[in-house]
Amino acid sequence: MEPLQTLYKELLGPIKNKLEYVEEEIRRELHSDIEVISRMSEYLARTKGKRIRPALFLLCARLLGVKSDRDVALAAVIEFLHTATLIHDDIIDTADTRRGKATINAIWGNELTVLLGDYLYLRAMEIALTPRQIEVLDILTEVTTKLIEGEMIQLAKRGDIGISEAEYMAIIQRKTAFLFSGCGRIPAVLADVPKAAAEAVSGYCFNLGISFQIVDDILDFTGKSKVLGKPLAKDLSEGTVTLPVIYALKKTAPDETESIRTVMKEGCSTEDKRQQILHILKKYGALDEARTVAEDYASRAVTSLDAFPASDAKKTLITLPAFVIKRSY
Repeated sequence: MEPLQTLYKELLGPIKNKLEYVEEEIRRELHSDIEVISRMSEYLARTKGKRIRPALFLLCARLLGVKSDRDVALAAVIEFLHTATLIHDDIIDTADTRRGKATINAIWGNELTVLLGDYLYLRAMEIALTPRQIEVLDILTEVTTKLIEGEMIQLAKRGDIGISEAEYMAIIQRKTAFLFSGCGRIPAVLADVPKAAAEAVSGYCFNLGISFQIVDDILDFTGKSKVLGKPLAKDLSEGTVTLPVIYALKKTAPDETESIRTVMKEGCSTEDKRQQILHILKKYGALDEARTVAEDYASRAVTSLDAFPASDAKKTLITLPAFVIKRSY
């Protein structure tokens, strides 16, 4: 196991048992008497990711002293929303692989897969409805709306080489940061903490989400395909301009700009093309510039925790941004 993977497992030590309950909850709630839903859901459960969102939810719940037994179910709800978004993303991007495995749409086709994504959104809301906590439902509704808005804005901007940094930030706030913030906002409701504490934990999660997404966008160029479980330069090949490219385009010569434009139109099918783009990004320090922004948001996240007394959960949450910045997957 890689050192960073070991670190991640160590970070989750305080909530290890709770995370196992979340896995059980996910499998239980995904089970269906309808055979095709059951088979697709079982495949999803086998191709799980890092579960960083439910982990973040449980750590925030522990930080705030949540006593409700709804924390496990609602952590599963957060993962359902995230998974539904990934499913729809893969359909839109006509993706064949995710996490090193065939995507759901590659196996079952777009028609069934889009319905599975819709099914997960609705199951998430159904689970959340059980205790009839209106504040929790309000947060989940807002987060889901932001997710969809982000996807629509990104799709509308696909192929637009002139996208601005502000537009990029608007997209990742909606697609990533608002869902992260829900991992703090919902536990704050469950714990009934003062407004200042709720805003502090929400701010921590929101800023961590922005940092997480920027690092994701850097890894799209610098990571290893086998580790990431997807082709490199995937975003640019699909016409999506991310922060490193935005920074590079401020300085590129006309022929370099044209090289980027060509990859956006034709894809990055060869290693030579990927290396050419990577060279341009490194030449103008765009990757380092983007990483500096990610580090700034990670630092903001840590500062938000000053409002809370020392605890094992706080210690883990302070360390988590460093893992996000250094991760390779």
